[in-house]
Amino acid sequence: MTRRLIATLAFGLTLAAGFALGSIGRQPAPEQVVDTDIPTIPPTAAIIVPLQTDDHSRAESNLFPAPQTLLQMAESLGLNEDQRQQIRQLQLALEAETMALARRILTEERRLERAFAEGNIDAGRLDGQTARIANLQGRLRATRLRGHLAARDALTPEQLLRFAEQHGVAPTPASARDDLARDDLGR
Repeated sequence: MTRRLIATLAFGLTLAAGFALGSIGRQPAPEQVVDTDIPTIPPTAAIIVPLQTDDHSRAESNLFPAPQTLLQMAESLGLNEDQRQQIRQLQLALEAETMALARRILTEERRLERAFAEGNIDAGRLDGQTARIANLQGRLRATRLRGHLAARDALTPEQLLRFAEQHGVAPTPASARDDLARDDLGR
């Protein structure tokens, strides 16, 4: 719990510093908008993707740990090298997918902003553009939560119980106990 609080505070301070220094959220002035198509964001550009902390904490409190949490707890959970590698690969794949979605969201937000800056917007275009953004945001959230599902599948039932104990969460019949029954059926 303390690690999560420290990580959250560190992230918040980083985000606040980025905004204060103007390196995050900087938007071009309307006179800087170029008539060409919206510029693409280079793959190496830093994109801040805000975490859905409510989703994260709800998932973990229901015994669906995040991949990064499992990697931090690898030793105490007794993860073997294959599990660690599987979770690392999952984390890398999730990061790539979330970054791609975040870039697309940013591009769509810029298109919306450009339409307003050019006065080239009406209710129909606004509805379509915001629907595209909302769809991408939903896909981003689903991607993150799928990571919790896949991370949990990498654990043995005993490791999941250890995770529950270390997080002070009592396993419910729909969580670790079902996994123990599944293990008895030949997982």
